[in-house]
Amino acid sequence: MNMIRFKILIAVLFFFAVGIHFSYTYEVQDSPSQSLIKKAKTVGKGINFVRPGNIKYAWKHSYNELLINRHPVPKGFQLTHVVKGSFEHWLRCLPLKPKGTPIKLFNGKKKMLQALNAGVLDIDIGETDLQQCADAVIRLRSEYLYSQNKFADIHFNYTSGFKAEYSKWRQGFKIGVKGNHAYYYKKSLNTDKTYQGFRKYLWNVFNYAGTYSLNKELKKQTTTNIKGGDVLIIGGFPGHVVMVAAVSENTSGEKAVLLIQSYMPAQNIHIVKKQLTRGEGVWFKVSDLEKKGWKTWEFDYTKEHLKTW
Repeated sequence: MNMIRFKILIAVLFFFAVGIHFSYTYEVQDSPSQSLIKKAKTVGKGINFVRPGNIKYAWKHSYNELLINRHPVPKGFQLTHVVKGSFEHWLRCLPLKPKGTPIKLFNGKKKMLQALNAGVLDIDIGETDLQQCADAVIRLRSEYLYSQNKFADIHFNYTSGFKAEYSKWRQGFKIGVKGNHAYYYKKSLNTDKTYQGFRKYLWNVFNYAGTYSLNKELKKQTTTNIKGGDVLIIGGFPGHVVMVAAVSENTSGEKAVLLIQSYMPAQNIHIVKKQLTRGEGVWFKVSDLEKKGWKTWEFDYTKEHLKTW
């Protein structure tokens, strides 16, 4: 009887030790995001599950699914290392609406081409036809900077060249427009430091900025250094822009990225599908961008379109 108890005790200690080893091996795999990791689902060696709830978004306080959890990384790839609190980390954890949610326009109607729906972000569109492609990119970049209290970094140029600064808006200044001339004026002695005031600033920018002005503000990026938050932009009237939401990489150094976009008319920001959805239909390989470019349902891109903030 004592021998049986002894064997049971040994077995329990063995499994306990194995559990500790597994936990340690797993946790050090992605050290900058310790608090976000939960029972990894892996594809190749890539972590493909991050626990929701650790990042608070000003427009959404409760959510169940993150952007990065919807689509497994390609076989043999893993998510690239990002620093917790960085723009890349913030983008990966953006909340998604439930699977099967249709892409809707600002007026509540469904987008006609639902075949390209690979996931809808849980972020509002507004009730007017403003938050289109460039506006969605501006919105996401600004929301991140706002969450970090980097108010002085939130500024965008109008198509006319006027620099619209959120730091001035917070001080109570508003922007007037006469023809092609824009100017600041003091509407009241009160400051406006609320989130609602921030959103009003963004809607003002959406009215007067676009791919043409944004393209001139951004800097060239190389495919070697591609990262979350970079964009592929075609500046013009109309132009288009998509944003890199996440980057994965294999042991050979080949990278693949997830893209997100809005479009015309203003609609839900959503994950971009490839034009030909064979295999991993949402992960765009960077080697393809370098050689022949990327084809999406709306626009085609080359490495010359890649830019960063």
